Amino acid sequence: MKPPWNSLEVVKLVVAGLVPVAVAVLGVYLTRIAKKFEHLQWRNQRLVEKRIAIYDDLALDLNDLLCYFTFVGCWKDLTPPEVVALKRRVDKKIYLAAPLFSGAFFASCNAFIALCFAPFQGWGLDARLRTLAGRRRSAAGMAWQASWDSCFVDERDASDPKAVQAAYRQVMEVFTSDIALGPAVAPSASGKLPSNIV
Repeated sequence: MKPPWNSLEVVKLVVAGLVPVAVAVLGVYLTRIAKKFEHLQWRNQRLVEKRIAIYDDLALDLNDLLCYFTFVGCWKDLTPPEVVALKRRVDKKIYLAAPLFSGAFFASCNAFIALCFAPFQGWGLDARLRTLAGRRRSAAGMAWQASWDSCFVDERDASDPKAVQAAYRQVMEVFTSDIALGPAVAPSASGKLPSNIV
């Protein structure tokens, strides 16, 4: 004769049935967490890749501005109208990139641009260059066009090249921080400004 079912036997049977169900539920939960983590990791990787692409594109233009306003590197290769056109390109790239970077990136880029240019000169007028025209005029010689003189601010509104260099360094530090590459590398000795530019 079979023993009758008692409550202990029922509990054993229920527990034995619930263990596989609990394991299955836990497995589904852990799988979902793993997929969310994987998606988050993928998204972050794509963001870093996009930021690096923006850096590759924007850093060259920012460096050209640094060279022009600190009289180093390629500064003699650029004409004042080309520098104004460069400002437009940089502004467009900064505003397009802003949603993908921190607020510090946008602020530091705008601070750098503000040291290089005096915008809002009047309706339909280009921003003026916050640098002195004298040395540029003498370096260009016969290639200098008289119309370029109007591209520059008065001497009292010109930016100090050291301030321009410091603002550029700040942009690069924020750039590398946002890309998650760590702190920016200190500038080398070649990053010194010419002593006779002021």
